[in-house]
Amino acid sequence: MQTDDGRVEYLCTVDKRKMEHAFGMAGLALHDVAEKLCQSLAGHWAQGRKPETWKPPFNNAKLASLDEFSGRTTQEAMEMFLNRTSTLHTLLGHYQIEQQQRSAGIVEKVRSAVKRDVNAKHLAHRFNKHLTVTGEGNPLRVDFLGQRYACYFLQITRSERGLEANTERAFGKLFELEAVRRLVKKPKKSLGLLEDERPEVFELLMVGNRQDPIQRRAIYQIEALADRKAVIARTEQTAEDAAERVSHQERRAA
Repeated sequence: MQTDDGRVEYLCTVDKRKMEHAFGMAGLALHDVAEKLCQSLAGHWAQGRKPETWKPPFNNAKLASLDEFSGRTTQEAMEMFLNRTSTLHTLLGHYQIEQQQRSAGIVEKVRSAVKRDVNAKHLAHRFNKHLTVTGEGNPLRVDFLGQRYACYFLQITRSERGLEANTERAFGKLFELEAVRRLVKKPKKSLGLLEDERPEVFELLMVGNRQDPIQRRAIYQIEALADRKAVIARTEQTAEDAAERVSHQERRAA
């Protein structure tokens, strides 16, 4: 924006910290692109050129709108304009890092890999199974519930800042997995288990790389939380490897 005294200032709508937490490396890349666009336009405008003649440094980028607006301070005016015009800014404004919900992304990746395997695609319907623990409470969702094998999936973080949240999610998954183990051991009729759903092996199946220093730290922390007897924490490098693990365990039950 250009103030009445001719100064050109800008505020990038993409918050670096929130983007990293929400989307990982892809979020950081998007932030860098947005920051470069802002710098380029501000530099062009500060040289006395019209904003309409600005040529963006990235293909397909363009000015969304040019408008006049006012505020008590420059910061207030810019934030007001961004809130009014940017859907992404509004989304990120409501994104709370400490209230992250469990992401189903890794579950769907493993499920898709299972469906691509002609010998295992029949297992796809065993993902995201719901068990009725109580009549009034929300059902317990199990990432995978098979004949012999039950597991929850966890994508290991690649971010230093995400270590604590990653470990907290792992703790919650291990707790749920232990609850599933106890429920399956003495199942009630109302639980919703099929006749062949009596798993004996329970795992937190993590997807990550032990060679990466950040991921290795997270893996070691999570493995230390696991029981190792009743509930196992296991690491696979890719979603495809995790899918193979699921298929292998279920083939043993056939």
